[in-house]
Amino acid sequence: MIEIPDFVAHAPLAPEVIARYRDRVPAELVEIWEQYGTGTFAEGFIRIIDPQQYEDGVGDCIGRVVDSTESIPVMVTGLGDLITWEPGSGLIALIYREERLRGVGSSMQAFFTPVRAGGAKHLAFLFDWGLFPEAVQAHGAPGFDESFVFVPLLSLGGKKKVANLKPRKTIEAIRMMVEFQGRIEH
Repeated sequence: MIEIPDFVAHAPLAPEVIARYRDRVPAELVEIWEQYGTGTFAEGFIRIIDPQQYEDGVGDCIGRVVDSTESIPVMVTGLGDLITWEPGSGLIALIYREERLRGVGSSMQAFFTPVRAGGAKHLAFLFDWGLFPEAVQAHGAPGFDESFVFVPLLSLGGKKKVANLKPRKTIEAIRMMVEFQGRIEH
């Protein structure tokens, strides 16, 4: 079992949702959903989400086109990055604010172990998260269904500074970034 010592629970994940994804994601993720439900960890930066809610809300924004492998939304970050489970590839972060993606772990354990051990330093390496704690200090923590988004978007000339980070509903923010920037094809 993967331990998440700083997990802050938001809500249990419905048994029917877990059943829907049970055979499509790693057993460790199913255990996390069953033990923890949805919630945050890593100083509130990473959120374990309801995959069905995000698949319904942004499934068409994920941009998986190279092969027929599915992309299942499993986490988001406090900066509106979507982390998907992709069978055969592992955890992939779609970093919409920077129009890029990166692999963040070939397995659940490969993701959680360095996040627990490295904390902020590892998150900075993976997600360039440095402005997140500053934004929390300046604006307060975003709600569970919110993320900080650059206004204007970096792709539209916005500057990468705390003053430009605004809390927005995460699903709507991802849809808006895809509408203006396009999907991150992979």
